[in-house]
Formats: sequence, C-alpha cells, structure tokens
Amino acid sequence: MSSSDRGLDLARPSGSGLTRLVRGGLAALALGVLAAGCTVQPIYMPIASGPNVAADLSAIQVEDVSDRVGQEVRNNLIFGFTGGGNPAPPRYELTMRVTSADARLGFERDETAPAYSVTVTVAYQLKEIATGKVILRSINRGVASYDRSNQAFANQRAQIDAQNRAAQSVADDIQLRLAAALATGKSS
Repeated sequence: MSSSDRGLDLARPSGSGLTRLVRGGLAALALGVLAAGCTVQPIYMPIASGPNVAADLSAIQVEDVSDRVGQEVRNNLIFGFTGGGNPAPPRYELTMRVTSADARLGFERDETAPAYSVTVTVAYQLKEIATGKVILRSINRGVASYDRSNQAFANQRAQIDAQNRAAQSVADDIQLRLAAALATGKSS
C-alpha cells in the first residue's frame, strides 16, 4: 500500500461491528425519546383531560353585521361552528369588522381591466362572555379573482361570486384560528 492510500481506505470500516451497532442503538433510543414528547391528534377530537373544541366552537355567538359580504362571512362561520345543527348556549362572543375591496389585476390595450380581485378583510375578537377575557384578536384576509366582460349583469354576478368565495376562504381561516386558540387555551 502506498503512502497516498493510507488516508483513504474505503474497503475497511472505521469501527468494529459492535461499535456501529451500539452507535445505531443509541441514535434510535435518542429519536424514540424525542418522539415520545410529541403528540399529534385531531384538533376537534374530544379528550377527557382537555377542552372539547367542537363544543366550544358551537358555543360561539357571532355578532350581527350590516353588509352582504359580512353576512356571508357570518353565515359561513356559524355553519362551520355548528355543522348546521343547533348552537350550544353562548359562552363566547365573536365580534368582527368586515371590509371588501376590489382591485384591477391588469389592463388591455383599450385601458379596460378584464381581471379583478376581491379582498375580504376581517378584523375580529373572540371574548369569553362570563369573564370578558379576550381569547383571540386578529385579522384575516381572503382573496378571490374574477373576469369582467362587456355585460353588466355578468360582471355583477362574477363580482358577487368572487366575494362569496373570498368570504368562505376567510371564514375557514378564522374557524381554524379560533379552534386552535380554544384547544390550547392561550389568549392573545
């Protein structure tokens, strides 16, 4: 064997088989200990020692809103909280402020905009009714796009459909955030 081959001998392992077995066993043991500290479970699954998120969600009273897009968000939230069933007696109150804005996405040669996007923004706060404690305060946005044509009714219907899609999207996001906040019991 030449002196240049001594530093790199790929055919011979660096340690004995027993040493590699012990190292592998220790690595597996360390991974097992780390994984034992992790728990993954469905957020809506009721557990005896913790909150029942589905019951908590159905006990959320959603305040009335005054505009059509806000009503879409509200209806989607109520359906998401109760699954279409009867709500539980209210223990939480959800207040929200809903805004909707359209934006042009591009221009044609004749300066018309064939594509638009609708952004529905909801600033909301979940409060425990009995104590007044704020559980979650946040802002979520939902965006949907639509195309315009030279027909007024088609444009109006496309805009309403996009607003409804954005309202559904933001309501889904809010429901997930509220479920996570209720499951962990953390206030923000």
